[in-house]
Amino acid sequence: MFGIDGRREMYAASFMYDTAPAADLLLATGFDPDVLSEAMPRVDPATVKVRVASPLFRRFWAKGIVAVALPTGIYVQPAVMERFRAGAEPERSGRLLVHELMHIEQWRRLGAIQHTTQYLGDYLKGRWRRLGHWEAYRAIRLEVEAREAAASVSPVGPR
Repeated sequence: MFGIDGRREMYAASFMYDTAPAADLLLATGFDPDVLSEAMPRVDPATVKVRVASPLFRRFWAKGIVAVALPTGIYVQPAVMERFRAGAEPERSGRLLVHELMHIEQWRRLGAIQHTTQYLGDYLKGRWRRLGHWEAYRAIRLEVEAREAAASVSPVGPR
């Protein structure tokens, strides 16, 4: 079990660079990774890496996207990793991590083909119904599930 007892400094060294285990970032933001195991049985935050996405990868992201979860890990904008390093907005940062970890759970639960088909299918259905980009994005069932997961957890321990 990971401890949430004010030992965040112990975890800080692990994300001084451009990659960090999601469990360490969750602890640093005040979220207990063990709490996620029931909702995300296929994901161990200690084994999921959070990385700053390369400039080339970020060129393909829609404007306003701050993180992308793939089966290989979570990729974030440099400013997001800076927020983690600075300890700024810990609750917002922790909820973003939970959201992205749920996407990894979805990848593993559904497999790449079904995940991609459902994600893109939902988006295209929304666009077909004349929803704008962001409305169609928010209507994707996998995004709804990830937002609900992030909203369902609370930070614990000293802040």
